[in-house]
Parts: sequence; C-alpha cells; structure tokens
Amino acid sequence: MLKKLTENIFYTEPDEATDRPAMGYIRGERLSLMAECGNSPKTVKAFLSGVSELGLKKPVIACATHCHWDHCFGMGELKRQGVLTVCSDKTNEILKDMSGWKWSAELLERYVEEDKIPLFCREHIINEYQNIGDIEVCPADIAYHGEMRVDLGGISCVLMAIPNPHTEDGTVIYVPEEGVVFFGDCVCEELVRDRWVDNPKKVAEMYAFLDGLDFSTAVEGHFPPRPKSELMKELKERMEK
Repeated sequence: MLKKLTENIFYTEPDEATDRPAMGYIRGERLSLMAECGNSPKTVKAFLSGVSELGLKKPVIACATHCHWDHCFGMGELKRQGVLTVCSDKTNEILKDMSGWKWSAELLERYVEEDKIPLFCREHIINEYQNIGDIEVCPADIAYHGEMRVDLGGISCVLMAIPNPHTEDGTVIYVPEEGVVFFGDCVCEELVRDRWVDNPKKVAEMYAFLDGLDFSTAVEGHFPPRPKSELMKELKERMEK
C-alpha cells in the first residue's frame, strides 16, 4: 500500500472511488508522523497494516491538513490505536462542531441539501461507509495556531497554515530535510456543492508563499507526487486567468 518517495518518506496513492487522499509516513530516528488522518477506520487500519508490512514503526503522531471528511474522519480510530492526532486550531473548531452531528443515510441527505456536506462528497462517503451511522467525527488531541514544528529525530515536520484557494483552514506538512511538502488539498479549487470554483487572487498568494519555500517535491491529496517546478507552472497559469 505504501510507496517509497525518499529514504525517510513513504506515501499511499489516492483512491478515486472513495475520494481517499494520498497519505504519508515520515520516519525520524526517534518518532514517525502520519500525514493525514484518513477518511474512515478502514483506511486507518489499512494504512497501519501497510506500515507494519514494511517493518516500520507505528506513527506516534498523525496530522490532518484540513477539515474535509476524507482527511479527518479516521481520527477516532487513530485515537483507539494510540496515535496522537494534530490539526490547526481552525480545523479543530470545525471538528468540534461536527463531533456533535448525528449520522444516518437520511441525515447525510439532509446535510447535503443544507450544504453542510458538498454534493460531490455524497457518493464517495456512501462508497466508503457501508453504514453511514458508523461515521465518527472527533476533534484532535492537539491544535496549533499558525505553525508547529515536530522534531522526529534527524527529520522535522513543519505543520503550517498557508494561503490557498481551497479552504480557510488549509495547512501543509513541510519536511525541509527531504525537500517534500504534503499539501492535502491546498492546491485544489474551492468545492461548492459539485462544482470547483477557482480564486486567482488566492492562487497568487499561494504562489508567492511557495516561491520562497525550499522544496523539490509536492505530494497533493488526490494526485501523484510531482516536482515543485511543475506545480508552480500550474499555479502561475491559474493566477493569470
């Protein structure tokens, strides 16, 4: 399930059927970190099984990049597995609110009608959960404001909010020693029901931020890893539209 990206970073490929995003494993000398918290207990269990199959240690920490279901609905299972969960304070406020929601097939339809859940997500959630009532949303164990650095031992992860066109709570996981950034969905347009709406101004702000960030490889939520040069070319084209 996990593919090797660098000597100390592994990742999973996204799954279009369930909108399961790419997730990452960053290995340090003392600790390891999981990039993204999964979209369900099933996803979390499969990821941890893949880690074990490679002879790697279970991650100590897992970080969600933003509040959308496919990046954080596995938090409850991670907690049961003894993995510490982390996200930004903006994401955590949203998760606190969602933790009080009830779930059923009927309620999912209502949430879609009320635009609490984007129409685009409906089919993917149904594909991931045989029983919608099994959905569990919970806040993270730790919430940070702006930026948080985690020293894994020889490798560090910088969790930070960045300007982006996708969500107000979008963050990335930057591994400076490896030149890798896990973007979650920050590069994507904003999802409005089942439409993708771009914001050239926010794309320009993101471009300016990334232009000063030293990295070589971008791992996005729903696409294969690609070089920084390719990502920056796309952003430049979008901001000039």
